[in-house]
Amino acid sequence: MRLKTLWFPIILLALAGCGGEDDVPLQKGPFLQPDRIKLQFDTEFGSGTYVGASTFNTLMLENRGDETLQITSVTKSGPSEFIVTLPEGLTDSTPVTLESRKRAYVQVQFKPSQAKAYTGSITIKSNSSTGAETVVELEGKGIPAP
Repeated sequence: MRLKTLWFPIILLALAGCGGEDDVPLQKGPFLQPDRIKLQFDTEFGSGTYVGASTFNTLMLENRGDETLQITSVTKSGPSEFIVTLPEGLTDSTPVTLESRKRAYVQVQFKPSQAKAYTGSITIKSNSSTGAETVVELEGKGIPAP
């Protein structure tokens, strides 16, 4: 059989070379890996969020370790314009348990009440081998509505 186009073999080779997440080696012990260290809300290109409007951002927390990770608390410090929704199942008395390569999500809403810059942080407490606390910065900018 003669191929009329070379695209099919090229696509097959490209797909064969794609590695999955399972190719990432696990660290020893529980290992908290957030997908970023700063959550920014509409701050690219000097823009911002209109006063009174809301924008949302989600922080992914993953266990990249070979042992069970327990997230015991997620706390916000900063102005009330940042509203944090905890990972499903996390309460004051119940930690979130993540097996290797499993994830939990923290949703943050930003609703500025004034035209100004806002900063804050989220502190995640866990049994991670990287340390008991992981801090993620929050940054947003309120701008006047048109």
